[in-house]
Amino acid sequence: MIHLLLKCNYTTKNWQGHIIYPGELITSIKNLSKELDLSENIIRNALKKLKTTKYILTQSTNKFTKIKITKSIIYNDKPISSNQPIEVPNTNKKQSNNKPITTTNKVNKEIEIKERIDIFKTQIFNFRNQFPMDVLQQFFKFWTEENKQTGRLRFEEEKFWNLETRLSNWKNYNTNSTNKKKIYTNR
Repeated sequence: MIHLLLKCNYTTKNWQGHIIYPGELITSIKNLSKELDLSENIIRNALKKLKTTKYILTQSTNKFTKIKITKSIIYNDKPISSNQPIEVPNTNKKQSNNKPITTTNKVNKEIEIKERIDIFKTQIFNFRNQFPMDVLQQFFKFWTEENKQTGRLRFEEEKFWNLETRLSNWKNYNTNSTNKKKIYTNR
């Protein structure tokens, strides 16, 4: 648990198109085994115990495991825009009012996209003192278009991304194209 606490993110980051929130990390059993110099079986058992005691939630793929720390004063006190658990509850379990919990992948995907858009919007509008509001709104509208094949947003598809540089370039491009239009219409 201590190793996971030390390794997890303390700020929101984007890793290969996946947004990693504070209190989360992406790793693998093999990687943890190497880092801790323990067998993979011991790592699996330790993660299993942490999951059953609800200290962590995990989401595994064939390439990595995403781990979210749930019982930690360090990460619970910080404002996290997404407090949704990674693990989807089992639909066979009943809530206290005897209604079954039903979630679909489509609903979860839509929630995840909305959360990523909200984070991106917050990051963009932090520059409202440096750029005009209409530039920020146009930039936001353009870069949050979803790729239906990958489920990623346009800005997440970019290999290199620096928000301030992109905003400056966006403003300069839009200013130059507006000036060119004015020049042609004045002739």
